[in-house]
Amino acid sequence: MNEQRKELAHAFLLKAQHDLFTAHHTLAASDSPTDTPCFHAQQAIEKALKALLTFHGQASPRTHDLLVLLDAASSQAPELERHREIFSVITSYAVEIRYPDDWYEPERQEAEEALKIAEDVVESIKCLCK
Repeated sequence: MNEQRKELAHAFLLKAQHDLFTAHHTLAASDSPTDTPCFHAQQAIEKALKALLTFHGQASPRTHDLLVLLDAASSQAPELERHREIFSVITSYAVEIRYPDDWYEPERQEAEEALKIAEDVVESIKCLCK
């Protein structure tokens, strides 16, 4: 295992943890916005998938599309395939949800579900990158 590659993978995972922290603490407030935690959930998943690819010496596609990243990482983590359908929804939180031209405020339940999926993905990938 290339030590530099391992360090970069762990740096990606640390950044994913930061996104989870931000999403969690934002949702903790009863009157919190829901777009922000959705964005950070997407970012956590994206960074975790890129960590997995990096750990295994694969180049990470320069994309926010979780399905593209899932396809690239499928041989390292086939168990993540169960999230394929929800990844197509969470992918939209990367860009579309952030700008007012396509204003969309997710329901609180959507944000909570996105965060739960993100936590599961990050934890799964952390176990694979030891």
